[in-house]
Amino acid sequence: MPYSRVYARDIMNAEPPCCLPGLNIHELAQRFADENITGLLVVDEEQSLIGVVTETDLIDQQKNLHVPTAVALFDMVIPMGESQFEEELTRLKAITAGELASVDVKTVGPDVELSEIASIMGDNSVHHLPVLDGDVVIGLICKHDVIKALVTYR
Repeated sequence: MPYSRVYARDIMNAEPPCCLPGLNIHELAQRFADENITGLLVVDEEQSLIGVVTETDLIDQQKNLHVPTAVALFDMVIPMGESQFEEELTRLKAITAGELASVDVKTVGPDVELSEIASIMGDNSVHHLPVLDGDVVIGLICKHDVIKALVTYR
């Protein structure tokens, strides 16, 4: 099968790891360890996507907080990086999957071709790409799935 005829539905994990937004951080980390996963979809009761939590998110939650700097110019003090500081602080204080999840998530539909999936992942440094049918999560594609498809469908 040529790559142009390989679609998201062909390579996705149709039973992706998911959790509800109220799952606490300790239980979330335990699932990553027990299930040997690198990403988990946070969904509501109707399986609509809320966000994605990755192993990087869990690790980043443990790092030191970067205090914003300020530049003094004449009589003015110009704060630098305040919005990033606020984002970091919010994520460091997260106690549930919903609070930790990245909500600006790239997604694809089941009929998106492999070449487009590879482009989205490469152009946006995305490692986990949820597959949605409307608003409902029907699968997940990880970088490993794309590599496996390149070998399988050559």
